[in-house]
Amino acid sequence: MPFLNGDGEVVELHLGARGEEISESNPENRFRADWLDEVDALLDQVVADPTRPLVITATGKFFSNGLDLEWVSTHEEDFARYASDVQHLLARVLALPLITVAAIQGHAFAAGAMLTLSHDVRVMRGDRGFWC
Repeated sequence: MPFLNGDGEVVELHLGARGEEISESNPENRFRADWLDEVDALLDQVVADPTRPLVITATGKFFSNGLDLEWVSTHEEDFARYASDVQHLLARVLALPLITVAAIQGHAFAAGAMLTLSHDVRVMRGDRGFWC
């Protein structure tokens, strides 16, 4: 699950799992329903003390591969709420009352790429990853 590191001059929100190069349960950092809830709760913590910039990053091959299409295909009755939660995340990052930076270390596809566009600043490795 995503986690915060607030020990430095910036607050880092990591989309992957603490202590894992690649999250075993969500290796592509897809927007699972529980993942969206966790990111929203972490953003609540960031907004409680908006004095430092926020850097959102990940580890491994994927920054984020966007929507969890496998979950969506088996939870059609929950899609309206899920889509609303995704839109809420994008809007929330866009409107945060602090500087936001997307540090894109790997692939950012679909809604994952849209998440990067919600930031004030985007930086991406030149030697690894695709954005589309």
